[in-house]
Amino acid sequence: MSEADFQPLIEWLRTNPSWLLFSIFLISFIESLALAGIVVPGVLLLFLVASVAGHLDFAISAVLLSGFLGAVLGDGISFYLGRYFKTSIPNLWPFSRYPKTLKMGEDFFHKHGGKSVMLGRFIGPIRPVLPLVAGMLGMSQLRFAFFNSSSALIWAPFYLLPGYFTGQATS
Repeated sequence: MSEADFQPLIEWLRTNPSWLLFSIFLISFIESLALAGIVVPGVLLLFLVASVAGHLDFAISAVLLSGFLGAVLGDGISFYLGRYFKTSIPNLWPFSRYPKTLKMGEDFFHKHGGKSVMLGRFIGPIRPVLPLVAGMLGMSQLRFAFFNSSSALIWAPFYLLPGYFTGQATS
């Protein structure tokens, strides 16, 4: 997918800026949600929507907070899905068809422990699986919340600021 595929959305957001922060929240949420992040081109969408926010001179703190909250909530729900459905997850698609994906996440989690939640947010292939695996393997909620929020504090600026500053430069 390319920028042209999302041009109608970008134009709509330019004319309806009241939806911009919610859009950043929603894209960040979906990008961080187990498995949904694989299918949604979140990085491109976040760049484009953040560039609109920069172009319209939205408060940078509001943009970053929207991305942070979406990322924390997406990973948090993934964690609780793993915790609740831990024994049935290997039987669900896509893990039933691609069991190596789950195994890769489990191996990474066993190797890096709690840090895997933080590191995994930045590693494409295992990113959407790690919060799920952390929940499945019984990571404590408090420990997960610490690593989840810490990584989202770094993730939000890393993914949103390039688009935001690009949008500001075109103002």
